[in-house]
Amino acid sequence: MPEERRKEGVLVAESVTSNLTAVNLKKFTRLLGFINRRAEKKTAQEYIKALGIKTSSENARVENLSGGNQQKVAIGRWLIADADVYIFDEPTKGVDVGAKRDIFELIAQLAAQGKGVIYASSELAEIVGITNRVYVLYDGEPVKELETAATTEEELLFYSTGGR
Repeated sequence: MPEERRKEGVLVAESVTSNLTAVNLKKFTRLLGFINRRAEKKTAQEYIKALGIKTSSENARVENLSGGNQQKVAIGRWLIADADVYIFDEPTKGVDVGAKRDIFELIAQLAAQGKGVIYASSELAEIVGITNRVYVLYDGEPVKELETAATTEEELLFYSTGGR
């Protein structure tokens, strides 16, 4: 999940369906390389519903969606891959409170399913609220490992600004 969704996370000029299935076209490819459009559409509709993506249809262009819904599309394309580990880089950047809540719930569900989740954020409150362990970086190097149940935003800030 890249930080810059419009540049790296979604194909803004393409449909919601194309975006959701782009990473996993092999799942929708028939013999001779033809795409099974019915299966692709069905999967897109399932993920639109599951993620609460607000769109007029699965054929709507992603550029016409709100930032939060674009972010959900970007997340959905990787969920279809059914990976064991997910990396989220600033997943709530530029999204409204409702979309943030939805993203946090989704991340909690992934963790509850036993999936690994790596969460990178500059929002200290998010880190404390959603993680169970934090590796604090300073100058690109890990300087401290903390259990978030026993830490504060102030402690994270201390180590992230070079405190030892």
